[in-house]
Amino acid sequence: GFEGREPELKAVVTLASSLDYTSSNSTLKLLLPLADPAQALNVPVVPLGAMLAAAYPLSSRPPYILARLNNLISAEDMMHPELLKKLVLNNFCTIPAKLLLQLTSAFRERGLCDRSGKFFFKDHLHKSNVPVLAIAGDQDLICPPEAVEETVKLLPQNLVTYKIFGEHQGPHYAHYDLVGGRLAVEQVYPCIIQFLSQHDD
Repeated sequence: GFEGREPELKAVVTLASSLDYTSSNSTLKLLLPLADPAQALNVPVVPLGAMLAAAYPLSSRPPYILARLNNLISAEDMMHPELLKKLVLNNFCTIPAKLLLQLTSAFRERGLCDRSGKFFFKDHLHKSNVPVLAIAGDQDLICPPEAVEETVKLLPQNLVTYKIFGEHQGPHYAHYDLVGGRLAVEQVYPCIIQFLSQHDD
């Protein structure tokens, strides 16, 4: 839309994604204090994976000092314990410091920008002509539903479908449950397939 070209996309699905976290209490804010020291010390990467792996024993065994860490990833009883363990120990890696600095822009008034700091994605969403299904998890602490809503508001309302997974009495969906939760195959995936299929020629 920014370049005036056709996107050649039939439809788009976003999973717990936002360009603006200012209205939410996202736990991604915990990473923000790492950005300035990384820049000041000229550190090329932040070893997030190593930090999570080191903290995992404190979150998964008594006295569960860091049990809240697990809630960032998966809601209670939503992900098989062995899958959760593999996810924490193997699937998180280092974060390039430049990427971390770029992510901090999502917590500022104009929202996420590119590396140059001059192109703000929010400014161009209204030009979209592609149907979008925006999915959120009801107990997502990383990208809370209110953060997803901020991005949804910027899209043409006739083209956007917003869906929150999770029920008042449970089951609940945290950030990674939308992909790896025990009910994702039954609830989330069919919703995605139906949306993409209805826009597929």
